Amino acid sequence: MKKFNNEGNKKFEFLMKDFLRDSSNVKSDYKNKYKSLFEEIITDKKNLENLPDSQELVKNKFKNRFEYGKYLFGALQNCNFSKINRDKCLWNYISCFFLEDFISSSNKPNRYIWMPKWHDTKRLLARTPWLLYYINRENSLFSLCTSLNEHSNMCEQFVARQELLRNTSVGELCQKLYYNPETKKLRKNAAKHEKDDKLDGWHSGVIHPRLTGKLGKLYKIYDLWSLSASDLEKLIGEEFEHWDKTP
Repeated sequence: MKKFNNEGNKKFEFLMKDFLRDSSNVKSDYKNKYKSLFEEIITDKKNLENLPDSQELVKNKFKNRFEYGKYLFGALQNCNFSKINRDKCLWNYISCFFLEDFISSSNKPNRYIWMPKWHDTKRLLARTPWLLYYINRENSLFSLCTSLNEHSNMCEQFVARQELLRNTSVGELCQKLYYNPETKKLRKNAAKHEKDDKLDGWHSGVIHPRLTGKLGKLYKIYDLWSLSASDLEKLIGEEFEHWDKTP
């Protein structure tokens, strides 16, 4: 695949910031005013260079972020992880390539532009599905079962915490607890982190703060990095047993 060279990257960042700053309706303004301008940047060979060991990108239609992340993983699987992981010219190119799928009502720059601080990086729509699939493979589905332009609450809570994101057994556990394979959606309230006045507290077993809190205590006692998902499930206790009966 291609990636932006430094000049192409500067043009993309300038146009995107200009677009988000001046737009009163992001979706409409993109379609009617800016789409052709972004296409000019990404089709001009003077703005591009080749990415070694990668496969060419194709504008497929993806059902959700999981399918997109899996596809991108395949296109980049022969590339050196450390070289592409924080390559702003690559991720801005991919953001521009699939921009029509990423555009939403949001005018937050960190949804569309590579920004180096983790608070922003984890919200880049072009990159996060790839990273989650790279680490957790099929067990990333629970956090990526939304449309390409939606950085969900579940995804935010999971990817924001390295002790969740990087531990593949935790990813497998979350997939089992929170994803309903029959509806192909998250189970009800799985990502509801706000307190519920009716319950006088949080919903039982939600990913945050209940699972994160439980794992935080267990990390002090056990080497959770060496445990399987089934071992973790036994340790977290009865509070989480109701999820297999939750739609």
